[in-house]
Amino acid sequence: MTTLVTALLVSHDGDRWLAAVLDGLAAQTRQPDRCVAVDTASTDTGPLLLRQRLGADAVLEAPATSGFGEAVAHGLSGLPPAEEHEWVWLLHDDSAPAPDALERLLVVAGDQPSVSVLGPTLRAWPSLRRLLEVGVTISGTGGRETGLEHGEHDQGQHDRVRDVLAVNTAGMLVRRSLLESLGLDPRLPLFGNDIDFGWRAARAGERVVVVPDAVVFHVEAAHRGLRRTPVTGRVRRGERAAALYVLLVNAPPVTLPLRVVRLLLGSLLRALGLLLVRAPREALDELSGLASTYLRPGRVVAGRRARRGTAKVPHREVRHLLAPAWVPYRRGLDLVGDAVSRGAHQAGDRSAARRARHVEPAATETGPVPAEAQSLPDDPGVLGRLVAGPVAWTSALLVLAAVVAARDLVGHGTLQGGALLPAPDSALDWWRTYLGSEHRIGTGSSAPAAPYLLPMAVAGTVLVGRAWLLVAVLFLLAVPLAAWGAHRFLLRVTASRPASLWGAVAYGVLPVVTGAVQGGRLGTVVGTLVLPWLAHAALFLRAGESADRRARAAWRTALWLGVLAAFVPVAWAMAVLVGLVVLVAAGGDRTVMSRVVLTPLVAVLVLLLPWSLATWSHQGPAAALFEAGLPSPHLARALGRWDLVLGRPGAGAPLWLSTGVLLAALAALLRPDTRRAVLRAWTVVVVALATTAVLASSTFSTSSSTTDQPLWMGFPLVVAQAAGIAAAALAGSGIRSRLTGASFGWRQPVGALVVVLAVLTPLASVLWWASSGSAGALHRGSGSDVPTYMTDAALEAPVNGVLVLRGSTASGFRYVLLRQPGMRLGDDSVLPSAAAQSRLTAYVEDLAAAPTAAEVRALSRLGVAFVYAPAPADAALAAHLDSVSGLSRASATGRSDRAWQLDSPPSDEDLHLAADRSRPWLLLVQGLALGVAAVLAAPSRRRAA
Repeated sequence: MTTLVTALLVSHDGDRWLAAVLDGLAAQTRQPDRCVAVDTASTDTGPLLLRQRLGADAVLEAPATSGFGEAVAHGLSGLPPAEEHEWVWLLHDDSAPAPDALERLLVVAGDQPSVSVLGPTLRAWPSLRRLLEVGVTISGTGGRETGLEHGEHDQGQHDRVRDVLAVNTAGMLVRRSLLESLGLDPRLPLFGNDIDFGWRAARAGERVVVVPDAVVFHVEAAHRGLRRTPVTGRVRRGERAAALYVLLVNAPPVTLPLRVVRLLLGSLLRALGLLLVRAPREALDELSGLASTYLRPGRVVAGRRARRGTAKVPHREVRHLLAPAWVPYRRGLDLVGDAVSRGAHQAGDRSAARRARHVEPAATETGPVPAEAQSLPDDPGVLGRLVAGPVAWTSALLVLAAVVAARDLVGHGTLQGGALLPAPDSALDWWRTYLGSEHRIGTGSSAPAAPYLLPMAVAGTVLVGRAWLLVAVLFLLAVPLAAWGAHRFLLRVTASRPASLWGAVAYGVLPVVTGAVQGGRLGTVVGTLVLPWLAHAALFLRAGESADRRARAAWRTALWLGVLAAFVPVAWAMAVLVGLVVLVAAGGDRTVMSRVVLTPLVAVLVLLLPWSLATWSHQGPAAALFEAGLPSPHLARALGRWDLVLGRPGAGAPLWLSTGVLLAALAALLRPDTRRAVLRAWTVVVVALATTAVLASSTFSTSSSTTDQPLWMGFPLVVAQAAGIAAAALAGSGIRSRLTGASFGWRQPVGALVVVLAVLTPLASVLWWASSGSAGALHRGSGSDVPTYMTDAALEAPVNGVLVLRGSTASGFRYVLLRQPGMRLGDDSVLPSAAAQSRLTAYVEDLAAAPTAAEVRALSRLGVAFVYAPAPADAALAAHLDSVSGLSRASATGRSDRAWQLDSPPSDEDLHLAADRSRPWLLLVQGLALGVAAVLAAPSRRRAA
């Protein structure tokens, strides 16, 4: 039996490798019977070299726009008619075969007559030992799977001839009859044609094997971007589009719908991941590849129709050649594991470097490093430092104190009380409220949800939808979480572990000593947790940092400020004041104005859409002064002079517990070498106190609550105390060396007294907190005080509203119209305005005075099914409602409660349910802004050289 082999070489601008490829072809121990080259309009010396080595008649010309498959078809068309046992050996102009490559391929072809496609081992050129492919397949997500480890060298470990889905066209030996009958798909100009051809060959009942002993060295010039052709385009885009096309045209019909959805979502998630690592070009290529495939469904339909004519075996017989379903997930886990491992090593390296750099750093400002600090013990490692370090012990003690302080808040029910509404059943409720353009609350509302619901919904989703768990973590672990962020910030600015640790504890207790936790003040609690991270991000805006780092810091600051302002809107106004001070100090520098001031402040307004734009028309300008949670005017009180100075906005710790920190912050102004940094901290103190003084002198109201009330000034006072703690920590770094190194005088005893008082203050605050507890207005409860059958009806259909009336004829009545078991966290931000509820207000007034059947029927048209008066129900009100027609007495939970049910079925005929049409567009703008800001804030991606 005579075997005829035609070597078919495709070339385009490959003269830098072509000579070596032709040398390898000429050195074959089994020479091809003829050689044909197809050049696609090269502009280098490649065509001349081919004619010199192969002869002019053996070189064919093709247009520059010809894909690889079209070039192969053009080369085959110039050959004589096919013989019975003729093979075609495909080569690229950047693939040099080993001298015995063809011989080894033909040996296997002779031993296994059922084989129609054979491929060699591909090694990297010029490394010559690193493996590229030993056969190839494709995963369900479109990944090209070789089964090799990254950088794996050829040591004979893959020496078995085996069946595979496909082999690379660089070195593929294929029966000419099969190549001409199937052909390479012209819709795949360059990438993916090898996997597609192998898949179609397998469906045609042909075998594809890899011959590991045959070796071809491949540059992968197109994949590595070493050259561009008219059909190459952007490499990643072309590869991704090809992978999607191959999967869609070759997938069995029964799995095609699921595969379409899976590839769509997978591509979107992959693009998002690339954006998060600051690779926008790669993300754009991912989306472009997706669009080029999905927006041209005709190509997929035509490809599937062509494959139906060549498929002879069912798909289940070739399924074993595809990559296992778990491969993409394993690769994802490997990537995550590698990232975590690299992060841990980098953190360990940074920690070791910091320890070496900052051993008693403040002592070096006035003298040499002490002798005991020069001989360090052996590094105990990251785990050892975590277990034995003072930071770990302090954190553990604060967590223990938090557990002790929460003793009265453990049990059944959800946290509520004061300014805190009970958490909803799931974080999905927050998503619905935030994304919805109409809300069935009260008489209906289209008000924009408060921006804090978005981070709450995201964090609640991370906690598997447990909204109650998120609220519990924020309030019960507020102290250790705040201390953690403060320690990270202070260690950066002071480079002193003792000073940063003291400042962390002093700052960490602020949520409880101010009474924010006990009063259920969600805005102040979260604001206290976020503030150190905002300050840390803003540190890198200073001069001296690289332009790239300052730009990323500006967007990172914008994101943290956006989170802070979402919970405490007044924080944005305070940031504007601080920005003006910075701008004045910089003398109007344009870089400072654009990057340090304008970028974060303006970006926040976009990040807080739709609220930042629509709340003015729905709730009025005063809505920007109220933080997250119920206003609770009964919990706010007028601030006295000492309340302002010592930071006590409510019923928190005794005033004297703040004196130590105040004295330390004042004494910090006396140290000359740190005075400049201390003055910057005191600037923030002045801004915060001025904001507090101005806002505390007035009362405010919103459209949903028209009663004027004082503002809770917890967060501005937290900012003032935080800046004071930072000032004291800055001046306290290295204070021992400074006091002992100077001649004895009045500074030593005064300084020692201030240090002792400063150290004792946070310790005393922790002891007070642990002994008094975190409970107050905050408590655990059921979240509903209406009968269960009413809440069940309201849950079944929101139109079954419950009108709850409290008060008396003498003092007046208050009402709330519930459409679920009770008000939940977030509902307070979308309450309808007083004007929208004016009709219901009039009906309630009539019910309390002289109700008629008409008012009862009107209530049913507002979606009221029940009227409930919790204990102690007003006797006059009960008498009025018992006598009016249209109401029937219903069962109540207590002896002093009263309940009624409307006889007529409720409807939403008169509810205000008009949706805000602009909200979806504003949400879209916000989503895009968040994505852009996250990408610009992320660390720059380091690309390998």
